[in-house]
Amino acid sequence: MTQTAYRLLFIVIPWLCIAGSAVADAASEHQVFLTSPRLADQDQQTLSMLMDTLDEVTKLATKTHLNADYVPGILSVLHREELLALGMRTVGEALTLVPGIQVNRSDFGASRISIRGLEHGNGNIKMLLDSIPLNHAYDGKAMIAPIPIEQIERIEIIRGPGSAVHGEFAFVGVINVITRQDRGVHVRLDSNGGREAGGTFHVEDPDSDWRLTANLSGWDTPGTDVEAGPDVLYIAGLGDISRAPGPIDDRQEHQFAQIALQAGDFSLTGYYQREIDGVFQGAVNALPVARDGHDFAETVSWALQASQRIDFTEDWLAELQLLYSEGTFHFDQEVYPPGTPYPLDGGVPNPYGLFQELKIGSRRTQATASLEWSGWRNHHWRAEFSAASVDLTEAWWALNGDVKRLQPLPYMQVYKGALNYVDTRAHRDIRSVAIQDQWTVTRHLDLTAGLRYDRYSDVGENVSPRLAAVWRLNDEHLFKVQIADAFFPPTLLQVNGQSVVPSQEFPDTAQTIRTGEFGYIFRRSSKSIRTTLYYSELRDLVVLENGGWTNRGSARVQGVELEWEQSFGARWKVMTNLSYTDTLNQDTRGPIPGAATWLGNLGLFYRPRPDWLITTHWRFVGDRDRAADDPRHESLDGYHDISLTANWFDIGFDGLTLRAGVTNMLQARIASPAPKLTYRDDYPLNDERLWWAQISYEWD
Repeated sequence: MTQTAYRLLFIVIPWLCIAGSAVADAASEHQVFLTSPRLADQDQQTLSMLMDTLDEVTKLATKTHLNADYVPGILSVLHREELLALGMRTVGEALTLVPGIQVNRSDFGASRISIRGLEHGNGNIKMLLDSIPLNHAYDGKAMIAPIPIEQIERIEIIRGPGSAVHGEFAFVGVINVITRQDRGVHVRLDSNGGREAGGTFHVEDPDSDWRLTANLSGWDTPGTDVEAGPDVLYIAGLGDISRAPGPIDDRQEHQFAQIALQAGDFSLTGYYQREIDGVFQGAVNALPVARDGHDFAETVSWALQASQRIDFTEDWLAELQLLYSEGTFHFDQEVYPPGTPYPLDGGVPNPYGLFQELKIGSRRTQATASLEWSGWRNHHWRAEFSAASVDLTEAWWALNGDVKRLQPLPYMQVYKGALNYVDTRAHRDIRSVAIQDQWTVTRHLDLTAGLRYDRYSDVGENVSPRLAAVWRLNDEHLFKVQIADAFFPPTLLQVNGQSVVPSQEFPDTAQTIRTGEFGYIFRRSSKSIRTTLYYSELRDLVVLENGGWTNRGSARVQGVELEWEQSFGARWKVMTNLSYTDTLNQDTRGPIPGAATWLGNLGLFYRPRPDWLITTHWRFVGDRDRAADDPRHESLDGYHDISLTANWFDIGFDGLTLRAGVTNMLQARIASPAPKLTYRDDYPLNDERLWWAQISYEWD
């Protein structure tokens, strides 16, 4: 079947079902799909779930409590129980259920989240864990994709600019992962040798109004047997010494710990994450080989945040927050195999092979104060003030080569000071002020206006405005419109990198984006339909040139996103979405590399009996665009990833659940796009069918 035919299936079949669902609506108007059989009274359960859906609130879009459908902008919420029912294992897998979102891998295995064709490679998305910022200022990256679904309660996603509320890095979106607060344990195994275990626990005293929650998990996998094709050495005419084609080292492990204390209006939350990846495709796109004790990329991140809420009067509310966080990245791997010239373009052959090790760490301290006032009729004002300081804690690199004489060495030479890859004195102070007014103009019309000012000690200042309207025509029809600006400040690494190229420029201003969005939502007790149109213009792009970063050029992104979710009685449910993205780099007059024009999801839920739930999920990723000057003129082929999951609830007693399933049933070749002049056949990730099983237990 052709790619066009598959696209038509995603468009025609769901929307024909919508058009023909009037009869089903009449029969199921007061029913919703049941994800748990644990309540005996089905009618009471249905009513309760319906009310939860209608009253679901979020603070992500405005930092004030609003119904998820009524917030300005485009927001999606993914819930743990539904994600587990579909067989999702990690946050990264779950995010692909959202229209317009891709999750790719970099050359050395790092997860790259793309929203509307714009990738998170250098921090374009604000990442939050229980509203604690995760992005590190030294490179903008954050660990969020590997967190297990069993450890979370829900994921909130904003597609579109978020800087007016969240400041730096909220360029094309904001993702907030809310962790679990109940009690439960789980174990998961798969046919590739992957293992996962975790648990959530809490103690509380309702009389004293305090609660302590702990959240612990860990997983590892030896990787797949997928092989990489010809690498960058073939392009340099050195294919005879290359290790490619050959197997990639995609082993991974992840540890996660979170603890939270809630005592009245005071909260204290801390988290710790550690991820270790194999060498994957190699840091410079030459396939490496793993050595014992070497060849890994390790990322460690931890943070501690204290918050105190103060209710002065019924109309006045204040909150104070203090944040301290640190992050480190440690990299050690073979760069080129033995016999490769050093330097690559005509140097002396290196009999040892070229090895590199580096480590970089940063810390952030931040204080934030917010004030809310609702004393003016139909208005809710919010003001926020914050001050942050960012420093590098360490930075060094080592190479078995002399960078001055360009000669290979039989030992590792550590480089610091003027020969370091970054200035270790890098420092940044940030001062921010934001103000927002939520105005209920009429019973059916809400306006939100916001403005944020950020001043950086090293890259100037930026203003991020937002104006949005939400019009509730009636209980079933809702319209949204928003225009907003956002910015991405050059990171410490991009601004303070030390290049051997004398003429190297460095970015000195923020990359900006202006987006207009129009959304329509139709919702009924058993059905919801969402349609979104958007148009974005990007300026002062931060791009990689000649081994360093600089501001260069502009781009345009536009598209449409369609979503449909519906229950058919208590046995069947369908959820599907389709997104179309059109990107254009104004300088090259070509598309933005890596962006998929079409993305789609189709999920079916079937409950044959109260304690059984069977689901299937079809993920479609269309062809990915190449750079305008990429010699591989054809796009990277798309793929279809189909999975099947069986859920058996309350096995023997309440709370014990067994899940089992298979992913990539068609054994599709799943790959991420590789830059030009690197891997001709891109970055393969998987071409195998994977079987898995999981058992979990929850208790009150």
